[in-house]
Amino acid sequence: MTLGLDLGRPTVVQGTVSPAAVDVEIIPVQLAAQLTPATVGTLQGDSPAADRNVTPAAPLDTPIKRDSSTLLPFTTLTRCRIDTLNAMGKEMQEHVVGPMPVENFLDEFLPNPEGYDTSDFASRFASASNDEVFNLQSIRKEEESYKPFIDAMGPFAPQLSFVNTSKHPDSKNCSSFTFNVMPDVCVYADGTSHGCDVSKAEVIIEFKWGDAHDAFSKNPRVDIPVVSQTDKGFDTLGQITSYTSAQLGAQYRTHAFSVLIICNRARIIRWDREGAIVTNAFNYFHEPHLADFFHRFSRASPALRGVDTSVTPASDKDAALARTALNLASTMRMFRVAVPRDPAVEGSDCLVLIIPQSVAKGFPLVGRWTRTCPAYDVLNKKVVMFKDSWRVSKKDVLPEGETYRLLKLHKVRNVATCIAFHDVIHSIPQQNTQTVKFHNAKWACRNGAVTPHILHRLVLNIVGEKLTDFESSRQLVQSVRDALLAHQDAYEIAKILHRDLSVGNIVIYRGKGILIDWDLAKVLTIQGPRQITRTGTWQFMSAHLVKNIKAIHAVEDDLESSLYVVLWTALMYKESHMDIVDRTQFIMQVFDADPLVGSGGSAKANWLVARTPVLLASVLRDLP
Repeated sequence: MTLGLDLGRPTVVQGTVSPAAVDVEIIPVQLAAQLTPATVGTLQGDSPAADRNVTPAAPLDTPIKRDSSTLLPFTTLTRCRIDTLNAMGKEMQEHVVGPMPVENFLDEFLPNPEGYDTSDFASRFASASNDEVFNLQSIRKEEESYKPFIDAMGPFAPQLSFVNTSKHPDSKNCSSFTFNVMPDVCVYADGTSHGCDVSKAEVIIEFKWGDAHDAFSKNPRVDIPVVSQTDKGFDTLGQITSYTSAQLGAQYRTHAFSVLIICNRARIIRWDREGAIVTNAFNYFHEPHLADFFHRFSRASPALRGVDTSVTPASDKDAALARTALNLASTMRMFRVAVPRDPAVEGSDCLVLIIPQSVAKGFPLVGRWTRTCPAYDVLNKKVVMFKDSWRVSKKDVLPEGETYRLLKLHKVRNVATCIAFHDVIHSIPQQNTQTVKFHNAKWACRNGAVTPHILHRLVLNIVGEKLTDFESSRQLVQSVRDALLAHQDAYEIAKILHRDLSVGNIVIYRGKGILIDWDLAKVLTIQGPRQITRTGTWQFMSAHLVKNIKAIHAVEDDLESSLYVVLWTALMYKESHMDIVDRTQFIMQVFDADPLVGSGGSAKANWLVARTPVLLASVLRDLP
């Protein structure tokens, strides 16, 4: 069987943009998201070289695990990009824990200082309640409630600014999303007084003026989910999830708070990378909890509010040096972070890095949420690769930095050197993920929040080029071969199985392929499964893993993945004798098979056996 591929330098088909022209890991999401059969043949494209200039050194946000470890970065399917809020809500529902009694919630996550006198607050709330300043019941239209609410709540948190953002989407941070990020009210602590900016927002407030739109059950029980099972409820849950996902993506935060208001009832929500904890509903007209929340929040430390205090603003001098070294715009906000060279040694020297502002992405909130970016090493005055992710925190799951240490110890070829790493130890316990901790609380309804996570950071000594920037067919195949040599050494010598051989995990450095991203790797001497879900990137998983949800990931699965890496890259980044419709259909049927009830079906397996497409004979043709 011949694909009819001309593998030279990566090019773009004239007059169209096939999926081949799109690197969804780098360029704005909306272009990749729109690549459906209806639109794929009508877009005008730029060269891959031009793509490299779009965001030269900004952080690359890898989407979190779904049914497989990674589905989103390489898909051509609009529906797989969670571009409907309803789908995002349905995906989030298993990770919501509640309803937590609101008094417990406030004392656990925003405790008052010891000995704090609450009598003044109580007196002021009683006065406001008697004056009915919170009573919005006579208001018939939701949009008419924002100003009275802001006016009533503001005096309890004068350090904060409550801004009506209901008509002002965040076009600065979220212009690439397939949906608008436009909360009804954003709360800021820096004096922002206009518009939505998720890179600065502290609390997001969403209003709904009808019970049908409540994201949560009105009368939840322990044996049923706290999340409403209606479509409108899922819409609302997806909406508030997307706002918080954008907020956490655009900031270096450990967690965030939001508020959902349904007429006279309110709920407060705490979000982290394990899920969300939601309070019981309460009447904020007569009960002080919402005013108390903002009163406490306004006086809380940045750490309690959810700021990752291990990341701080860079000095003007260091920021300027880093922008020059990383080729970033002079307006890019820069931050400072320290990573110890050896976390096992107390007081170990740290690498001090300057990194750019994080990038908001319209992806689901729960999971690893890996962020990588080139960083400036202040002491050594050179560019290195920085990575942080919320790794699965289980006894038998080896931190990625430790895996790199084993690879180096066994002299595995064609892997980068990890020069610093650690699990981040936060200054206060409230900065740690909390959702799983409470998933079995006596007040908690049935939920699936069972996977604990911890923030892990590491630094690699090299910054490679993307595999998709290959200069020739020889370099593409050679780079995959180099990665397979690394895979072979790791498996045979170090007894480590990578388990995620994909386009995003092979980089080219000085003409050689380097196998990176060992966070899903398994040390073969450790018995039992390491990860909760299947491991691998969906498009490159073996036919056996795609078809069988409970299959155990073995070495042959990784070897099969290397075939898909070469084939996918050739189809996506090189002009082909296949026309655009046939090529897109083939990619959708073989690589982007929908995971239905966890299984991607037999299309990939059938193609391997028959060497022909299973649905349309015209997808692949024998051409000279």
